[in-house]
Amino acid sequence: MKTLNNRYLFIFLGLFSIITVGVYEFFKDQTYYEFLIWNLFLAWIPYLLALAASYIHKQKSTILQVILLLVFALGWLLFLPNSPYVLTDFIHLTIMKHTYAQNGNLTYRYWYDFYTIFLFAWNGLLLGCSSMYIMHLIARRMFNAFLSWIGIGVTSLLCGYGILLGREYRLNSWDALLDTNIWGVLRMTLSRESVLFCFVVGLVVLMVYATFYFIINGLGTNARSDQHH
Repeated sequence: MKTLNNRYLFIFLGLFSIITVGVYEFFKDQTYYEFLIWNLFLAWIPYLLALAASYIHKQKSTILQVILLLVFALGWLLFLPNSPYVLTDFIHLTIMKHTYAQNGNLTYRYWYDFYTIFLFAWNGLLLGCSSMYIMHLIARRMFNAFLSWIGIGVTSLLCGYGILLGREYRLNSWDALLDTNIWGVLRMTLSRESVLFCFVVGLVVLMVYATFYFIINGLGTNARSDQHH
């Protein structure tokens, strides 16, 4: 499992986010989609927590180091669903569909908003996959390859559950810590439809991450080695 260059990746993702927000500012003609900027901000939180966990993991192993690593890992898991959650913002194109039709055809405004949301969603997925890769590498070093992939699978399903809570029940990540009625809401999610939703969304998250993982580790060769063939 290759190690990411976190410095270059951080710079790339930062520039990507700046460009994404710039595209939004250029094409916006109303304030309806301003929530995209907030959702992108939330998508950054698990990535930053994963970077912090990676830094702590590299320090000398002590009880304090283990405790801090556990705290940041739990915080990462709590906020991780915010990254793939941005993908669900395409639903607003359906909600606002009546504003895009003109003489039976879609206006250019629809496509401007479509590709703007796509940039935010792609940015969120990259942030999520990058943070999952960092935590996957930590788990692999602490345990083994098999257990680390089990952890990724479970994490993907939990992402599906987190997106269910956010999209259908309008809960935020911090509600798990602050909302006193959280257990009542969680009991409402115990249904066949909820389980199926979590499975499908979790599978999508897993497949997107597996693609990210395979591109980094399974494709391409070193440029220097190519010169010898």
